[in-house]
Amino acid sequence: MKCAIIVFVKYPETGKVKTRLGKDIGYEIAAKLYTAFVEDMLSNLDESGLTPIIAFDPFQPVEKYKEWLGERTYIPQQGEDLGQRMYNALQTAFDLNFDTSILTGSDLPDLDPERILKARQTLQKAPACIGPANDGGYYLIGFQKDFLTDSIFKNMEWSTDRVFSETLLRLEKMDINPSTLQEHQDMDTMEDLKRLLNNRKAQKLCFKSLAVLETVFPC
Repeated sequence: MKCAIIVFVKYPETGKVKTRLGKDIGYEIAAKLYTAFVEDMLSNLDESGLTPIIAFDPFQPVEKYKEWLGERTYIPQQGEDLGQRMYNALQTAFDLNFDTSILTGSDLPDLDPERILKARQTLQKAPACIGPANDGGYYLIGFQKDFLTDSIFKNMEWSTDRVFSETLLRLEKMDINPSTLQEHQDMDTMEDLKRLLNNRKAQKLCFKSLAVLETVFPC
């Protein structure tokens, strides 16, 4: 099966990315940190033989993303809310003749690409897969082409601790039994940043992110 790996990316403009962290560490540092998150994550995916598709936030033109991240496949995020943008990105991949499609965020610098490879493998048999986050949301979701449904994205209360459980309930109602991956967490809080610093695998997976973090938490 041909599998698309879609990564949602925003342009790292000061005051536009990781604003929750920016309140604690400053918006300029937050933008630098997000830049490192994206570059570390894409580097890890590239080294694993995966070729990510960049779903970019069109508040900046695609040319600016290309200047930053180089020549890749880019698709614009489209939709009125996060759910619509996610569904449309997954559907776009299927329109590009992929058989399965996986979508993930870009603030997962310590996400081992083996998790993505595992997700791709599970979609050879399972109709869907989902990776729960520690905060009750999810960091990854994927589908086989025939099982993508917008019902799990509509009228969802995003950024709450009920997103993962509600998504499972909706999938169950559609008679879709997803494969559940190992739990992980994106970088939203100061506690998340401290956890990243204490991750023994982080030095290999996200050295750029750690270099910025060392300016936030000096020894």
